[in-house]
Amino acid sequence: MRRVFGLILIGVGVLCLVLAPMLKFYAAPKLAVAPLDLDPAKPSTNSGVAAKLLDLATLTERTNVPLTSIRFTRSDIAATQQAGGNNAVYDSFSRVNDDKGQLVTASTERYAFDRTNDKLITGYGSNVDGNALTEEMIAGDAIMPLKLPFNLDKNKSYNFFDTSLMKGFPVTFTDEEQLDGLTVYKYEATIPATQIGEQEGVAALVGSTDPNYKAGRFYANHRVLYAEPLTGQIVDGSEDQLQTLRGPDGTDKITIIQGKLGFTPEYKAQSIAEAKTNSAKLSLISNTIPMGAFIVGILALLGGILLLRRPSGAEV
Repeated sequence: MRRVFGLILIGVGVLCLVLAPMLKFYAAPKLAVAPLDLDPAKPSTNSGVAAKLLDLATLTERTNVPLTSIRFTRSDIAATQQAGGNNAVYDSFSRVNDDKGQLVTASTERYAFDRTNDKLITGYGSNVDGNALTEEMIAGDAIMPLKLPFNLDKNKSYNFFDTSLMKGFPVTFTDEEQLDGLTVYKYEATIPATQIGEQEGVAALVGSTDPNYKAGRFYANHRVLYAEPLTGQIVDGSEDQLQTLRGPDGTDKITIIQGKLGFTPEYKAQSIAEAKTNSAKLSLISNTIPMGAFIVGILALLGGILLLRRPSGAEV
């Protein structure tokens, strides 16, 4: 009987020692991927205030205008299957409205990307407002701007794709914080004023005597992201943006928008709750169960060996 028990323990030990690395290095990576079961009925919501906002109908400046933003995102399953491998394709639509319900801005985005490291790829209809993403735009391993990669590294910056610049701009780790009991990494980016286009028909308003003058449109932003480090899920954040038109003398003459938008309290609470659940599941498969299986395996293996080596005369 002692020998039978010994062999059983050795078998259990070997099984656990095989199971531990399989869970950590095979099963866990299969789970650490961006989801495909997105619910468009659960959009992300942001709110804030525009200290200055250009009324496009009258070309007059409004001040302290409340803003709300909503974003709907879904996965394109057919395109995802076409992309193959570890890739996915997301479609996203966002809009910003003022306190009167008037549309301030809207955008459609389609991203093809790696589901683990979030790196963008071209093709499969990927575009921003109809402008196809090119290799030049996503150079430098630009990542899809709806989440950060899994297993975040404090010592690494991530080339977060910016839809105004139409290229990546690095977000850098600045702090580790607690949000409602969830450990998060804080990443920031300060984008200096950069020309992103030109505007016709405003020559007189920007101080030009040339009726054909095209005013440079400039964009600046301070971006803050709070992400759960294991899943890369963004649970809070803000964009403090400035867009202006400059005159011939190189100074800002018209402010298109100067405003800050961030997660609503409700959406922040929802995101934190989801991140707690998702990170706990991933940690269980990638750390807790493999470590437990390894410990049980070692103990069972040692116990089985001791039983087999025990002198037969010691058996009761």
